[in-house]
Amino acid sequence: MNISEILLVCGVLIAIVLALFLPMPHLRTKANTPTDRPRTDVVFRDDDRYWSGGFLYNNPDDPAMFVPKRFGIGWTLNFGHPQARLFLITIVVLLLVIVLLPPLLVALLGGGSIHSSGCHTFGC
Repeated sequence: MNISEILLVCGVLIAIVLALFLPMPHLRTKANTPTDRPRTDVVFRDDDRYWSGGFLYNNPDDPAMFVPKRFGIGWTLNFGHPQARLFLITIVVLLLVIVLLPPLLVALLGGGSIHSSGCHTFGC
């Protein structure tokens, strides 16, 4: 690879990075005016009464199922939301099935390494 090809590749990479990360005001959509938006009640999620131990959020008046964590990065469930409880129960049941089903199938179907005679598959 000669120097002109290296410069061409570097130039293309710089152009891609600039195109992705520079703000482009002509591509932005116009912000909605307050009259265009429906009225919503403001939910103050950082109130201590909604957080148990600082990491379990329970606010039945908040319509969001997932809310930003109070500390750190990420999202947590709003345990006051009925669908959040269903989501958590579904995840726990799926994990239990994935973890417990293979050993149960092996035990029930006799797929162990010991034959019915008491000997291993490689001999007694």
